[in-house]
Amino acid sequence: MAGTVESVREEEPLKGVSEEGGVSNDRHCADGLGVSKLSTWRTATFLLSFFICLIIVFAFSFVLPCPVRPQYQPTWNRIVPAAGLPSPCLFLLAVDGTDGVTLWERPLAAVYDWAVCGVGGVKTKGKICLVAHTDNLTAVNMHTGVIIWQRPRSPVINGHLPVILLPDLDGDGTDDIAVLSYIPPVPPRTPAPTELVFFSGKSGDVIGLKVNVDAGAVRTHLQVTTPSGAHYLLLCTDGGLYTVGLWRLADRAEISMASKLKKENSWEKKPTNISGLIPLYGSGALQHMVVVKGGSGSSSPSVLLQTASTIMLLNTNTLSISWTKNTSQLINIPSFGHFNKDGVSDIVLEENLGNETKRVVIVDGQTGRELWAGSLLFGTQSPSPASVLTIYSYSVFMLWGETRTQSNVTRGISEEWASYLLHPHYSSVLLERRNPVQNIISFKTALLERGRHACYLVLSGANGSLTDEAGLGGAEPVVLTKRKIKDDVSQSVVLGVGGPEGGAIARDMENFVREAFERLRFNEEMI
Repeated sequence: MAGTVESVREEEPLKGVSEEGGVSNDRHCADGLGVSKLSTWRTATFLLSFFICLIIVFAFSFVLPCPVRPQYQPTWNRIVPAAGLPSPCLFLLAVDGTDGVTLWERPLAAVYDWAVCGVGGVKTKGKICLVAHTDNLTAVNMHTGVIIWQRPRSPVINGHLPVILLPDLDGDGTDDIAVLSYIPPVPPRTPAPTELVFFSGKSGDVIGLKVNVDAGAVRTHLQVTTPSGAHYLLLCTDGGLYTVGLWRLADRAEISMASKLKKENSWEKKPTNISGLIPLYGSGALQHMVVVKGGSGSSSPSVLLQTASTIMLLNTNTLSISWTKNTSQLINIPSFGHFNKDGVSDIVLEENLGNETKRVVIVDGQTGRELWAGSLLFGTQSPSPASVLTIYSYSVFMLWGETRTQSNVTRGISEEWASYLLHPHYSSVLLERRNPVQNIISFKTALLERGRHACYLVLSGANGSLTDEAGLGGAEPVVLTKRKIKDDVSQSVVLGVGGPEGGAIARDMENFVREAFERLRFNEEMI
C-alpha cells in the first residue's frame, strides 16, 4: 500500500493525496472558490480605477487645452507718431514680437542718456530696464512697464555702459548692480575721477561707499566673468589696459558681504600697481575692446582689442595676446558669428577703403587668419553686420551696403540701402535685397521662435527721414520694422562676390542657393 501511494504521488504530484490525516478534498475546493472570488474583486477594482483615471484625463484635456503656438507675422511695422508729443520727450515702449502690438508704454522725463535691459531686479518679478535720464536712474520692470524704483543720478552723473552685474551683496535676495562713472579723455573735456558705485537691484539704494578706482583717464570699460565665477573690471585707459577684481573694489567700499565675490587666483598672482590694478597691455593706443565668448577655444572669455591699425585677441586664461592682425580704418565696432564649425566665435570687420567703399572681412577667432572678404558700397550711418546661429553650428551673416542706379526721374544717381545674406557654405555669392528702409538708426537680429523664426529689427524714421530736425518733435514718426530673414530670400538677387556688378550667376545656381537658405533652422544662441 505504501508503494501504491508513493506511486500516485509521483505520477500526479500536483493533485496530491485525496485524503491525508483525515482531511478531505472538500476543504481545498472551498479555499479555491474563495481565492477565485478575491481575484475577481481585485480585477474589478483595477478596471474601475483605470476607467476613472481615463475619465479625469479626458475631462482635463478639454478643460485645460494645450497651449497654442504663437502665429508670428513675417513682417510688421510699429509706428510711433510724433504729433502731439512735446519736444524733447522720452518713453520706453515694449512691443509683441509676434505682431508688433504694444505691450506697455512708460513715459519718462527727458533728456535720455543711456539704457540697458535685463539687469538686477527681483527674481520672482523678472529683470529690469535701467534708464539714465535727466537727474535720475530709473528701474522699470521689463514685463509690465511699472517703475520699480527711481533714485537721484548724482552719485554717477558721468556713468557709462555697460552696467556691472553682481550677485546679492546686501542680503535682500536680489542681484545687485554697479555703475562706473568717468569722463573719457576727449578734448576739450577734462577727465574726471573714475568712481564705482554699488546699487541694490531691489531698491536702488547705494550699497557701501563710493570707490575711487584711481585708473587715470578711462576710455571705456568691460566686465569679465571667469569660468570659476570671479568678476573683474577691464579698464581701457590712456596708459594701457588694466584689470581689477570686483572683490577688491567691494572690499574698499566696505560692503559686509564682499566675500561673496570670488577671486581668480591665476590673475591675482600677477604684479599690481600702487592702485591694485593688474597691467595687461602697456600701450595707450587702444581705442576699443569687446568680450568674445570662448574666443580662445575654451570656456574662458577672450577680449578683442582694437587700435587704429590692428586688432588683437587677449586670452584671459593666460592674460596674454593670442594673435594680432593688421587692419585699415574700421568703420564699425567688430561683430561676431560662426563662419566655420570649430565652436570659436569668428570676427566680422568693416574696413574703409575710401571712395565710399568698404571691405567686409571675416577673421578666424582661433588663429586670426582671414576666412572671407568682399567689398560693398556704403554711406553714412552704415549698420554693423549681424549674424544668427543655425543648428548646424555655423551662422548666417547679414550685411548692409548701398546700391546706386541711374535715375530717369532726377537724371542723377539714386542711392538706397541694400541688405545682404551670406551663407558660409556658399561664400562665393551674396543674396542682395533692395531695402526700402533708409537712414537706419538701429539694427538687430533676433530669434523669436527656436529653430524657425529668425528675423531682424530696424529702427528708423518713416521713409528714411529721421534726422535731428525731424525727430519726435518734428514731422516724421519713428518706425520699428520687423522682417523674417527667410522672407528676404525670395525677394533677393543672387550676386557673385567680386567682378562687375557682383558677377553673373547661373539660374540653377540661384535656385540651389535659395533652397539652401530655405532649409536652414536656427539656434537660440545669438552672437
